[in-house]
Amino acid sequence: MTEPENTRRELRPQPERPEFAVQPLRPRQESGGTRDPRGPSVAFRMALGAWAAVTVVALALAAVVALNYDAVRSALETAVSDDGSGATASEISDTVTVTLLGSAAVGAVLLIVAALGLSLAASGRSRSHGALSGLRSLSGVVLLVAGLAATGAFVLFWSFMSDAGSVAAGALQWAPLVGAGCAGIAAVAAGSGLSGK
Repeated sequence: MTEPENTRRELRPQPERPEFAVQPLRPRQESGGTRDPRGPSVAFRMALGAWAAVTVVALALAAVVALNYDAVRSALETAVSDDGSGATASEISDTVTVTLLGSAAVGAVLLIVAALGLSLAASGRSRSHGALSGLRSLSGVVLLVAGLAATGAFVLFWSFMSDAGSVAAGALQWAPLVGAGCAGIAAVAAGSGLSGK
């Protein structure tokens, strides 16, 4: 009689198992992904803070103009009519309207461009090295141009609003200069290698 198959298997000696180890081709970073483990650079944090300040100043200026719209408009219309250009009342009114609406539109566009630049800089830090250098240089250029343009826009707004400087405790005289300073800091951060560090 033959032994059952299970008994035959138990009698055979088991071969030794070979020792082996699996090592990845590329070591995984401690952060768990492809993000830069060092965190955001000083220049990126400086630009982010500066653009946050620019946004606060721009919104505060918009609120001052909106809350004191009649007084601002009256002061600007008086200044335009005193220039002696011979313009009619409707032309003066149109000039003031275009100035106010144009300032608001330029401010909104610059804040959107800055947000795009900051988004590119942040996403560039979380990508592989091939795409990283392209996004870094693009975000640096976008933020540099936006910072310089915002600085100029604040100075131009300050010159427009100089005739309405007495409104809201002089906020229309000093707040645009504060905004220009913050935008200048953002431009310096972008120019000093915001995305390169």
